[in-house]
Amino acid sequence: MSRPWATAFGTTSSLVEAVEHVAGHHELTDELLISVIDAAPDGMVVVDDEGTIQFANPMAAQLFGYPVHELVGRPIEILIHESLRLGHVTDREGYTSHPRTRAMGSGLDLRGLRRSGEEFPIEIALSPVSSGTRTFVIAIVRDVSERRTIADELMRAHEQLALVDDRERIARDLHDTVIQRLFAVGLSLQGAIGGVSEPKTVDRLESAIDEIDGTIRDIRTSIFSLHARRMPTAGLRDDVLGTARESGRALGFEPHVRFDGPVDSATPDTVRQQLVPTLREALSNVVKHASASHVTISVSLIGNEVTLQVVDDGIGMQTGGAHGGRGLGNMTERALDLGGHCEIGPGDRGGTVVEWQVPLKPRP
Repeated sequence: MSRPWATAFGTTSSLVEAVEHVAGHHELTDELLISVIDAAPDGMVVVDDEGTIQFANPMAAQLFGYPVHELVGRPIEILIHESLRLGHVTDREGYTSHPRTRAMGSGLDLRGLRRSGEEFPIEIALSPVSSGTRTFVIAIVRDVSERRTIADELMRAHEQLALVDDRERIARDLHDTVIQRLFAVGLSLQGAIGGVSEPKTVDRLESAIDEIDGTIRDIRTSIFSLHARRMPTAGLRDDVLGTARESGRALGFEPHVRFDGPVDSATPDTVRQQLVPTLREALSNVVKHASASHVTISVSLIGNEVTLQVVDDGIGMQTGGAHGGRGLGNMTERALDLGGHCEIGPGDRGGTVVEWQVPLKPRP
């Protein structure tokens, strides 16, 4: 089963000597050598000094979509695009004049051409072999399509990560700067209402506060959207903690926050979207009477009920009249819309307790 190209290289080549060493028997050398080359995972093509293919192993034939016998005897340029063939002839002649070993993965952007006309990315290692006055070149060809695809996906992932980082920075700036300033302005207006006796002025101030509240909600929605590419929207726990932090500047202290039950995983968005504005209303009213030194926020999920409780140690809230009706009414309406209720009254040790409770699912 000897082949002409193997004879041309001579039996002293390093590959043949290695196979002889493994086989231990000289008469098995050609047969074992052929088996090794045929089973190679990369394509192997042997080209003479005129650029004619002298040998191709089964993997090379498979890569380029030819039967082995259709490759042998044909110019190597059939395996590259027509537009590159003339330049390849020049490069090949220059290589033949100064042959040298070129390792796989040399950084060149090489593309092979299948019989079907499809181009695909390849890496090629070259090894020159001399036999008398002739020079042959062994080309090891590897299809790197999958690797290039992975590299492209990794690059896109890095670009996406950079975009997400920008989104995170914008979201952080909106939350840490814009929302806190708006919230502080809204709370200051709430506190100012207590010193106003003119009903029309009170209505205008409350309308302005509602507009600020609506703007804060819109900005928070935008923040959640900016976060969405990187992670799920922040849970109820984060919303409550964030609202408590936002109120700290206007209150002069940060409220104490407690949670009980799986408030993040089990609270539906419909409840969450109403609970957070309710908490903001309750804290605004704490600022309004301006004498509290301690506030406790409790959020619990027990059974089928979600409960928000805001307790302060102040002098008590006005629950009627023009000075407090709209905010307190909003809290009650939000609870009723979800099939729940809202109760506001004095605490056991003074101050005010707001308890807002709704079911996880509306009652039939």
